[in-house]
Amino acid sequence: MRFFVAIYVLLGLTVFLSWLNYRLLARLFFFWRGRAARYAYLLLTAAAVLTVVFGWPRRPWTAEPGQELLVFLIYGSLVWLTGQLVLIVLMPLFYAADRWVGRRLAPAESEPAGPGMSRRTFLRGALAAVPLTAFVPGAQGIYSAQVELAVVRHELKAAGLPAGLDGFKIGQLSDTHVGPYVDVARLAAVCARLKAEKPDVVVMTGDFADDLRLLAPAVEVLAALGAAVPHGVYFCWGNHEYFRDPALIEKALRAGGIKILKDAHAALVPGERPFYLLGVDYPPAESARRSMTIPAERRRECLAAASRGVPDGAFRVLIAHHPDFLLDGFAAGLPLTLAGHSHGGQVVIGGKPLVSLHTYVRGLYGQDGLWGYVSSGAGHWFPFRLGCPPEVSVFTLRA
Repeated sequence: MRFFVAIYVLLGLTVFLSWLNYRLLARLFFFWRGRAARYAYLLLTAAAVLTVVFGWPRRPWTAEPGQELLVFLIYGSLVWLTGQLVLIVLMPLFYAADRWVGRRLAPAESEPAGPGMSRRTFLRGALAAVPLTAFVPGAQGIYSAQVELAVVRHELKAAGLPAGLDGFKIGQLSDTHVGPYVDVARLAAVCARLKAEKPDVVVMTGDFADDLRLLAPAVEVLAALGAAVPHGVYFCWGNHEYFRDPALIEKALRAGGIKILKDAHAALVPGERPFYLLGVDYPPAESARRSMTIPAERRRECLAAASRGVPDGAFRVLIAHHPDFLLDGFAAGLPLTLAGHSHGGQVVIGGKPLVSLHTYVRGLYGQDGLWGYVSSGAGHWFPFRLGCPPEVSVFTLRA
């Protein structure tokens, strides 16, 4: 319920920004003062909001034939609405450009008395069209989210890795959010890219499916990937599993042969120094609904439960959904901790996430020869990414 309230609040804010953007454009440029321009701008905003409000619940619209028009309208509406956010940020630049044109050219050139157009009038008319470029980042962000996919590869010197495991590959899949914006075909394409990397094991770090009508076919895709990987697919719980139906999701995953590590461990490779995979929960269910953080004491309890029974001296890798578990992995001396949850911030400018809510948000982190990685995720519940495309990750461990 809170999720939908947040969406509607955001839409309301966007409507206000659209009105404000129009008023500012009308003050700056004569073109935008016309009745046709005013009505067109505000009607486009109203149509975009109505399309999102009434189209959003009709899911999974990406997975059904005959939905092409709805898909086009949804994406077009999102481009227009995200453009409002970009436009309000760029408005000071447009104002400065208009002032520069007026001051630079006014003293040297007056308006012609007869028909014709001065250079100043032409430039100001051209500037009136420049604000439309604010909608380009919206289109690019949606394209990146829905079409692009990065394969991120890291070769890591892993402390204490047995020599016999030199070259062992771990593939990471995270935050697929199968649902309105990530259909089963897209999941299959993502899994195919990961399979092509020939990992020895695949770990899925939570937030698998948001639309449970797609759960069964999505599990089939994940199971097919597991069948092609020597050590299969291991799964740890994310907060969106608790948002949906954790019992149903767990039953479907286990039926598909996906191994779930919920404050538990699994022995991947036996030997004098065996390789153990640890997986922690996103605890507790109530916290997952109320908050995006996990208390440090609760995280330590989860890791202790996952480690219980693991032989001393075993090589251990931790998988978690929440990136704060990297703190615990470093503290426990674990060679590698893999997490997700943050989507890399989804908007990255100059290599830095625009919004950073966690200590570790995106990419590879090192500390005293130990490693932690936060995946940007292969999916999203909102289809917009800039400078942070969806990804799958592959880690080659070196002794």
